[in-house]
Amino acid sequence: MTINTKNLRPIESTDLIRMGRPNDGGYVIPEKIFSFCDGLLSYGINKDWSFEKDFWKKNPNAIIHCYDHSVSFLTLIFFTIKSFFLMIVRLVLLDRKRFEKEFSGLFVIPDYFNFFQKNRVYFKDRIWFNNDKNSKTVNDTLTEIYSSGAKNIFLKMDIETAEYKVLDDIFKTKKNIVGMAIEFHKIDEYSKEFNLLIDKILEKFYIVHAHGNNYGKLFGKNNFPSTIELTFIKKDYVVGPVKNSSKSYPIDGLDQPNRFSKPDCKLIF
Repeated sequence: MTINTKNLRPIESTDLIRMGRPNDGGYVIPEKIFSFCDGLLSYGINKDWSFEKDFWKKNPNAIIHCYDHSVSFLTLIFFTIKSFFLMIVRLVLLDRKRFEKEFSGLFVIPDYFNFFQKNRVYFKDRIWFNNDKNSKTVNDTLTEIYSSGAKNIFLKMDIETAEYKVLDDIFKTKKNIVGMAIEFHKIDEYSKEFNLLIDKILEKFYIVHAHGNNYGKLFGKNNFPSTIELTFIKKDYVVGPVKNSSKSYPIDGLDQPNRFSKPDCKLIF
C-alpha cells in the first residue's frame, strides 16, 4: 500500500513556533494553543525534555506529565559519564557542534531534578495498548492528568512505532485533546496502519505542520521520508476559512534537520 501524501499537506497557519532544542527534539506547533491549553502529555522523551521546558516557559501554570520507561537514575549517570568522554573526543576532533551537545549532557541530572517537580511529573511507564509490564494506556494518562486539574490537553508522542498500537484511545476518549505533535515511524512499513490513523485523525483535527526526520530513510518516487513529524490542531479551535498551505517544506527559518550533518527532507505532497 502507498502513502496518501496528499492528505498530509498542512493547512495555512500563521502562528507556528518551534519549541525544544535545535535539531532533533524540537517540534513546530501553533502558538495559539497556549491561550486555551492547560496540560501537556509527553510520551517517549528519553533524556531530552527541552520541548517540555519551552512549553512550561510559555505556560508556567500548565500541568506537564511525561512518560518513558527507559530512563532511571542509573541510566542518567551512565549518560553523564558517556557525555564526558565523548566531549573529550569532540574537543580533540575540533567538532564544535557535537562538543556543545555532549557538554550539555553533563548537566542532565541536575536539570532532571530542577525541572521535574510540582506540576511537572516524570512517570517511568511505557505507553502501550494495555497494562502489561509496567505499561499505561493513553487513556490511563488522560485520566491521570485530568485528575491533576488539566482539562485541555496537548499531546506529544515519539514512541518508535508503538504509536500504531496506542492511538486508538484518542478516538474513544471524551477528554479534550486540543492538539498533537506525533512522530510517525517507518510509515513505508506501516503504510496501512498509518493511512488509517491519518484518515481517522483528520475527522477531528487539521494538520498544521509537517516535517521529515532525516534520520530515517527515503522511499517512493518522491523520496518521501519514512519518519515524519506531524502537528495537529483540533478543528474546534480554527476560526475562519481553511485552505491548504502553499509553503514549501521544510520551512526556512522555522524547521531544522534532525541530523544536522545531513540535508533536511524536502516534502513533496
